[in-house]
Amino acid sequence: MEILLYFLLGTFSGVLAGLFGIGGGIIIIPTFFYVFSFLGFADQILSHMVLGSSLGVIVFSSLSSTFSHNSKGAVNWELIKIVAPSIILGSGLGGITAGLLESNVLQGLVALFLVVASIQLIFEFPPPPQNPRTNIVGPVVAGGGIGWLSGVFGIGGGIFSVPYFYHRGLKMMNAIGTSAACGIPIALAGSISYVVIGYDNINLPDNSIGFVYLPATIIVGLTSSLTAKFGVNIAHRMKQKKLRIGFAFLVMIMALNLLMR
Repeated sequence: MEILLYFLLGTFSGVLAGLFGIGGGIIIIPTFFYVFSFLGFADQILSHMVLGSSLGVIVFSSLSSTFSHNSKGAVNWELIKIVAPSIILGSGLGGITAGLLESNVLQGLVALFLVVASIQLIFEFPPPPQNPRTNIVGPVVAGGGIGWLSGVFGIGGGIFSVPYFYHRGLKMMNAIGTSAACGIPIALAGSISYVVIGYDNINLPDNSIGFVYLPATIIVGLTSSLTAKFGVNIAHRMKQKKLRIGFAFLVMIMALNLLMR
């Protein structure tokens, strides 16, 4: 049953990664909370295992999503070159920050973030007016902030980076594709950080490297990498409003359930 759930989660999160330019973390995280609790993971490290494993999955889904978006010319690599170094630094620091927090505090913060993210998806608050002439300092600072928040919350950062890239003057589809590419350094740096800070923890379950649970990470990650391209194809063909709102309500329900645990 556990393996089947990983395959289903990977399929769903991969499509979402391609469709919305996110790493799939906002659906992976609440699901991992339930699965890892059922498996009996220690409460002291539950949140850290969830977020570290989520970032591990996003490595796979972001690679696949980026490849598909790039094949359609939707990735701005010049902008990626500017923001990538600060994103890597910020994501690594985000993982370290999360490691300093108690698991129950981290769970509460993640649940609140998911509530905010779902509200953003439902109402789609417009990003700031486009300003393509922003100097180089802006993207560097924004990249560090996006990376840090993504590392703390175990996500690919699309909820932050898509509006930012749109603000930078990219068309929405290019903002989604470029955001997907940002998920690669975010997830790599963040997951490595969670491995390092949890490497010697005495509560680790079997088949873990630090705060990354390998069975979930590998199965969900590989499955999502295979399905992300379908999300990309859908994104380039359809209006996403109804799907976005339905997905947002699902995230809201999961987030509220986490808050009440």
